[in-house]
Amino acid sequence: GMWCAGCAVAAERVLRQQPGVKDADVSFAAERGRIRYDPAQTDLQSVWDDLGRLGYQARLLSDPSQRQADKQQERTLLQLIVAFAFGMQVMLLYIVQLYPLYAAGQFDTEQVRRLQYLVWLLATPVLFIGGYSILRGAWRALLARTATMDTLVALGTLAAYSYSVYITLTGSGEAYFDSVAMIIMFILLGRYLESLGGSQARKDISQLFQLQPQKAQRQQNGTWQEVPAAQLRAGDTILVRPGERVPADAKIIEGSGAFNEAVLTGEANVVDKEVGDTVFAGTILTDAAITAVVQQASEETRLAQITHLVEETLANKPPIQRLADRASTYFAIGILVAAFLTFIGWLLTGHAINQALLTAVAVLVVACPCALGLATPLALTVTLGRTTQAGILVRNTAALETAAQIQRMVFDKTGTLTQGNMSVVQTVSTTDKRAEDILCLAASVEQFSEHPVAKAIVTACGDKVKTATSFKAVRGQGASAKVGANHASAPIQVGSEAYVGVWAEEPLRETAVLHTQKGETVVWVSQSQTVVGFIALRDEPNPTAHEALQQLHDLNIQLSLLSGDNPQTTAAIAAELGLDDFTGSLHPAQKAAHIQAWQEAQEKVAMVGDGVNDAPALAQADLSFTVAGGTDVAGETSDVILTQPDLTLVPRFIIRSRRTRRIIVENLGWAFGYNLLAVPLAAFGVISPVIAAVAMATSSLLVVGNSLRLRR
Repeated sequence: GMWCAGCAVAAERVLRQQPGVKDADVSFAAERGRIRYDPAQTDLQSVWDDLGRLGYQARLLSDPSQRQADKQQERTLLQLIVAFAFGMQVMLLYIVQLYPLYAAGQFDTEQVRRLQYLVWLLATPVLFIGGYSILRGAWRALLARTATMDTLVALGTLAAYSYSVYITLTGSGEAYFDSVAMIIMFILLGRYLESLGGSQARKDISQLFQLQPQKAQRQQNGTWQEVPAAQLRAGDTILVRPGERVPADAKIIEGSGAFNEAVLTGEANVVDKEVGDTVFAGTILTDAAITAVVQQASEETRLAQITHLVEETLANKPPIQRLADRASTYFAIGILVAAFLTFIGWLLTGHAINQALLTAVAVLVVACPCALGLATPLALTVTLGRTTQAGILVRNTAALETAAQIQRMVFDKTGTLTQGNMSVVQTVSTTDKRAEDILCLAASVEQFSEHPVAKAIVTACGDKVKTATSFKAVRGQGASAKVGANHASAPIQVGSEAYVGVWAEEPLRETAVLHTQKGETVVWVSQSQTVVGFIALRDEPNPTAHEALQQLHDLNIQLSLLSGDNPQTTAAIAAELGLDDFTGSLHPAQKAAHIQAWQEAQEKVAMVGDGVNDAPALAQADLSFTVAGGTDVAGETSDVILTQPDLTLVPRFIIRSRRTRRIIVENLGWAFGYNLLAVPLAAFGVISPVIAAVAMATSSLLVVGNSLRLRR
């Protein structure tokens, strides 16, 4: 039931006044809100009741039974039809008969009185049926002790209508039912077109919430039965047929097929999966049929995590939007004062009351706080929809504003600029132990680590990994543990040369340098202050890295590489990708210190990392990017999450953020500029009420249309 940003502000005010409600945010453009409340003091039904008394209807987005098409657009169309059906007859009577009679100075003849009674009869349904939503909105605003666009339009039309009724009953002058009808007609037309535009703006977001299947085939007592997808639980066996969407995150136990995962990654390419692979809710099985066991269902699926993340982002207003919402409310109150002063001013300067009234009505109608309220949220809604479809998840709308200002982009190496799929190239032993034994000693230590290097070493060792105790790790440097049954043995250290604390002899060091010069990572292994060998691993560059770096360079963004790997390996990868600014052998705190130094030099810095060893640097950066690993989207804490390892998404996000900022600036410039020009013109009688209504509707439509450019 909201028609402008002022409606959202009114709803917020009512919600925040409810005992037990700690915070509330309502977005007019996104048609969503978020409430934080204490269940011990209030409940949702009480909140809904308070909103209902204002005429607003609310529902839980998490309740599938309540997800139905919004009827507001249909009601607006019906009101528009009523307004035009009666309003056009009003205008026809004025144009054909009343205007000529008024021009001839005939105001109190029997013919004029009959015609005025007739247009009164025809204008009444235009105002009270066609304009019902406007009058109701004004009443809601009054109950919430605020002012909105509805307040201005309702006050203006009711004033003109009441004056015209008085004139008709007394036969003492010109009635302005034509202005009442035309104002309502044009306002409703503008609102209907605006709602169509808003639907387009929310289209990408709405599609996301419709991707979760409502039904599923579950095995019960040896037969397949159709059940609501919401009833699925972990451990259930489900059947997915060709062309169907997967109803839950599940592991295939029979069959194989190709899956379209565009809903999760933004890429329409199909992914082949077989027994043992995980399939995700919302993805489409394109061929064959599979049987799978549910692992995550309902709100725990990756699709649900993405949906929840988008909901949180939409409900989180950036500072500029909060400022615009407050400004639109105070603006409406200011216009009420301006209209009153205009009316008094015209009377004091000797003008007739009808002229003073029409001028005041024009001031009320021409003002457009709605354009001000729409300027920011509609553009953000469009952008969030497009970025989500592309596989870019934004945790906070403020990230869009920050991204548009980024001057330096910092990258981690392993798992970011490289694929993160490391493989062991060679193991070198300096003792009488075999290279395989050195490899498995290191694997026994690294079996507890999630780092890509550790995983590669464990994989290379296979099933020969031994038990280990007293595991200790230093993030970004290495790990140690006691390996085998002899707990009295000295710990094995695995990591950088600095971490193991022993410098290798020159021949061994030279061999290691040859590996690092080829871009390979060298992991040292030591025990009892003696180097026992090293492991060389290779990680291929991310195939999208070179293109992404070139695009960022074209955007005049400085590029830097900060790595925990040794300087030679870091230099080799940097040279391969064309990076000039790089530093190796950095532990996480040192990466954060580098970023802080750039920030102290007045640079806006973004960091792209794997989220494993880069937490301090990601937290220090003005903007952070990570690639979501596995199925855990909710666990990521960066500002922007890339759902696939495509680094070109980073410059695409920067470009879209800059476009969004430009559109918002244009919208705000138009909204302020229009009102600064139109209100004085109306106050000086240059703009009539009808022209004011057309101008006001057009102003909002221009903001909507400009925001929709972001869908391209």
